[in-house]
Amino acid sequence: MRNVGIDRGRRALLTGRLGEMRPAGSPGAPTSQGEFHIASLIVYAKQSRIPAVTAAIGRIPGVEVHASDGRGKLVVVLETANDAAMVESIRRVDRTDGVICSALVYQQTEQSTPDE
Repeated sequence: MRNVGIDRGRRALLTGRLGEMRPAGSPGAPTSQGEFHIASLIVYAKQSRIPAVTAAIGRIPGVEVHASDGRGKLVVVLETANDAAMVESIRRVDRTDGVICSALVYQQTEQSTPDE
């Protein structure tokens, strides 16, 4: 019998298949605990709502507005403990009042070491 794990790969995150079963040891199969996820989004917001959007996004745990061009484009950085939290954080950013849309620019998963 083959070991099967939940697909937690980048492609699964981007295509909405996060949680599909995948054989253990295959790319995207679950890894050991102690990982953290980092992502960057470009968020487009209504120009008149930039201060409110920036404040609302800043209240989401692990999410920070890194830069703004003042015309509605924001650079947002996310750090979470797992992929499910990353998906939820991205959804919360997308659902923020005044946000037009967002685009995932970068995503990386790192393994934590005991001293981190």
